[in-house]
Amino acid sequence: MSETDIQSDLAGDPRVTVFVAPADVPQLTDYLDRLGRPRVVTAGGVADAAAYCRQQAAPAILVVDISHEAHPLPALGELLQAAGPACRLVVLGERNDVNLYRSLLGEGVVDYLLKPVAFDQLAQVLQRADDDQPVQVPASGRTIALTGASGGAGTSTVAAGLALALARIGHAPQALVDFDRRNGDLPLLLGTGPTDGLRAALDAGDSDPRLLLRTLSRISDRIYLLAQQPDIEAVSLDEGQALQLGAALCRLFGLSIWDLPAQRDNACLEVLRHAEVRVVLTDLTVQDARKVLRLLREIGDESAGQRLLLVANASRQGAQPAVPRAQFEEFVGHKIDLLLPWGGSALAGSLLKGPLDPDAAPAFRDALAGLADLLSGRQPTVAARNQGGVAGRLRSLFSRDATAVRRAA
Repeated sequence: MSETDIQSDLAGDPRVTVFVAPADVPQLTDYLDRLGRPRVVTAGGVADAAAYCRQQAAPAILVVDISHEAHPLPALGELLQAAGPACRLVVLGERNDVNLYRSLLGEGVVDYLLKPVAFDQLAQVLQRADDDQPVQVPASGRTIALTGASGGAGTSTVAAGLALALARIGHAPQALVDFDRRNGDLPLLLGTGPTDGLRAALDAGDSDPRLLLRTLSRISDRIYLLAQQPDIEAVSLDEGQALQLGAALCRLFGLSIWDLPAQRDNACLEVLRHAEVRVVLTDLTVQDARKVLRLLREIGDESAGQRLLLVANASRQGAQPAVPRAQFEEFVGHKIDLLLPWGGSALAGSLLKGPLDPDAAPAFRDALAGLADLLSGRQPTVAARNQGGVAGRLRSLFSRDATAVRRAA
C-alpha cells in the first residue's frame, strides 16, 4: 500500500471541506460542484476549521481562508495539529507576500492561492492535493481559447479587447494567437502590419523558444501577437502541431489567448480540449444552440478543471434573440455566463483611426470588463461600475492602453 493510500485511509471524510469568508461561499460552492467533487463549504476561518477537525474525522482536503487572521502562522499551526498528518491543507488569502508563501509551504501546506481564486487554478491545486504532488512543479502558463458557435460571432473583436484588458491587469507579457489562418483579423484589429510568424512557427516544427520569440510581433510591452497573412488554401493542421505550439507558448508566457475560427479542424478542437479556459461566443438562435450543443459534446465539460464560459454576443445590429435565454440554456445544458451588447458602428469606426478602441463603445467595454472579471476569478458587477474591482480599473485603463498600442504600432 502506498503512502497516498495510507493517508486516504486515515482521512475519514472524502469531501473537500472549505472554510471561507461568507461572500466567497457561493463561488467556492459553484467551483466544487462544477468539478463534481463532494464538498462542505462553510462560512468561517482557521479557528472554525480547527474546531471542526476536533469534533470529527478530519477531511482528506481542507481549504481555509486566512484573509482575516492577524497571525496566520500560529493559527495554522494549531489547525494542522487538530487535522493530523493525513489532511492536506490548501490556504487562501489576500496577501501577496513571498515570505508568507514560503513559510506556509514550510509548514506543510499544499499551496497558497491568492483571492479571488480562478476556477482552473483551484482545480489544479486540488488535483495535486489528491496526488500528494509537491508544489515545486515546472511552471506553465494558462491558455484561454475563444471560438464562435458560428462565423461572424465577433470572436476576434472580443479576443483583441480581452488581450488589452488582461494585459493592463496582469502587468506581464502575454501571447495572442490568431489561429484563423484563412481569414485572420487580429493584425488589423491591433493596428499592426502584415506578419507571417504563425506560418514560420508551424513550419519550423519544433519548440525552440528563441525561434518562437523571433516569430512574434510586439504589439505593446505586454502583448505579443502570433499570426500569419490570410491563406485561403491553408490546409488543416495535425493536432500535434497545435499542441506543441501551445506547450511552447506556455513555457514562455504566463498567459496565451487563442482566437480560433468557427470552422474548426481537429487542431482547433484539440486546443479547446486542452485549454484551461474555453470561451464560446454565441447568438441566441436555434442554429447556434444546435452548434453549441455539438461543440460542448466535442470538448467536454468542466469536471476535469477546465473553465467553460458561454458568452452571448449581440454581434449583429438590431438582431433580437430568436430563442429565450432560459430555453437556450436548457437546450445546451449550460448557463449563459455573460451577455455582451452590440458594439455598434463605433467599434468599427475606431479602426479608421488606428487599433480597436473598446472605449468607443462604453456598454461593450464595460461588459468586456465583466468577462475579464470572470477570467480573474471575480464575479462581474451588474453594470461593471465597481471602481474597486477589475471592471472599474479597466474603464480608466482601456483608453491609455489603446494609446500605447497606437504608439507601438
